[in-house]
Amino acid sequence: MTPDVQEKQKKTLDINRTRFFLAGIIATPTVLALFFLFSPYFHINTVVIDGNYRITQDEIRERLGIGDNTHILLFNARAAQTALLQNTYIGEAHIERVLPGRVDITISERRLTAYVEHMPGSFLFLDDYGRVLEVRTYFFEPLPVLEGLHFTRFQLGEVLEVPDPAAFNVIVQYAQILNQHDLTARVSHINVADAANIRIIIDNIEFNVGGVAHADEKVRTIIEILDNHPSLGLVPGFFDLRELRRDFIFEILY
Repeated sequence: MTPDVQEKQKKTLDINRTRFFLAGIIATPTVLALFFLFSPYFHINTVVIDGNYRITQDEIRERLGIGDNTHILLFNARAAQTALLQNTYIGEAHIERVLPGRVDITISERRLTAYVEHMPGSFLFLDDYGRVLEVRTYFFEPLPVLEGLHFTRFQLGEVLEVPDPAAFNVIVQYAQILNQHDLTARVSHINVADAANIRIIIDNIEFNVGGVAHADEKVRTIIEILDNHPSLGLVPGFFDLRELRRDFIFEILY
């Protein structure tokens, strides 16, 4: 091997060593950064849940799929949100990752408003938009039972399908107004067989509120009657509120 060839090989070796050294210098911080990012320091150790009332925190945590070693950068927030929304009581779910190891969950629950008998001994649980939240053979919360409501089919998480959507909207509006005035828990039944003559039953008193016209004012009138005459419920009776007047006649039902 000639001296020129040896010299060239030496220069090539020196260049390769320099390149390797420089690559090492560049790569070392990157490797260290990767080790740091994927270290237990970034494991999720805190889950903050807000907005849940009916759904327990244990169920929410289970649906999130967060384990002891779940890395915050590898946590699939979109999949977790999809899993949360599979619970029909959850209307919205917002998930935020906060470095190094916290996840904030904000839940917006749908409001249980009424029941409707699906078949003898089986009830659909509805929210205030007529969406079916669940089906049970019993209920324990004091909420109205809708009587006379006809529907063709139902699907969990979807608004109840009825032959007359316009009439159903009247029922939905009354349900929302009753909620707004905190009267829902006092209503035992709402007879919606005739959307132009809706009957709201509280204790032993039946109120015929007619249709949707002046619905809020009619509900306010019901509240005023109940507040001013707290003993009325002792006797079965009837009020006709289809047309709002200054005075209303209490008809005793025998």
